[in-house]
Amino acid sequence: MAKAKELYNQQGTDSITVRHIASELTMSHGNLCYHFPNTDSIIQALYIDLVEKLNGLFAGMETTSSSLQVLYDTSFKGFELLYEYRFLMLDFVRIMRSIPAINQHFKQLMLVRKLQMIQTFKDLETDGLIRSPLFPDQYELLTEHLLTFGDFWIARAEIVYEGEVNNRIQHYHRIFLSSLIPILTERGLEEWNRLFISK
Repeated sequence: MAKAKELYNQQGTDSITVRHIASELTMSHGNLCYHFPNTDSIIQALYIDLVEKLNGLFAGMETTSSSLQVLYDTSFKGFELLYEYRFLMLDFVRIMRSIPAINQHFKQLMLVRKLQMIQTFKDLETDGLIRSPLFPDQYELLTEHLLTFGDFWIARAEIVYEGEVNNRIQHYHRIFLSSLIPILTERGLEEWNRLFISK
């Protein structure tokens, strides 16, 4: 699977066939097809692999006391994972249109992610790091904003980011969490400065 991920990251999912992957692995096309009959099955396996790793991050955050440090660490690792599987984000719409199983799984996953993120905001509010919402669905809207950014930041980075490749994740992660600045309390802003300004 690592070789398929590498090839997809380099050339995209449209350009790489099962035969290409088998050749890179120096195995027969038929042998690889026995395990993965087509490219969609390989993409789906890699998607599930990414989701399981991200689920582990969210599970760890749920068992840890809330703080901006925990949110920073968890979301940064999430950005690293998304970049490791960046072909999924770069070919996001095509994959969702052509592989119904991934499409349906992703939609269900987003319902879970929304609940997890809203709970995170409530915990941060309870701990005095963010202000109480100004209107009833403020956390829901903020969550949708962050999830949308998470889905598409890699595509933007590929097109417009001109800095060092190694700095991409840090740059876009900072933009991601900057959405919290307007709702931070004074104590929350102090923690924000400690996390970002000093870096």
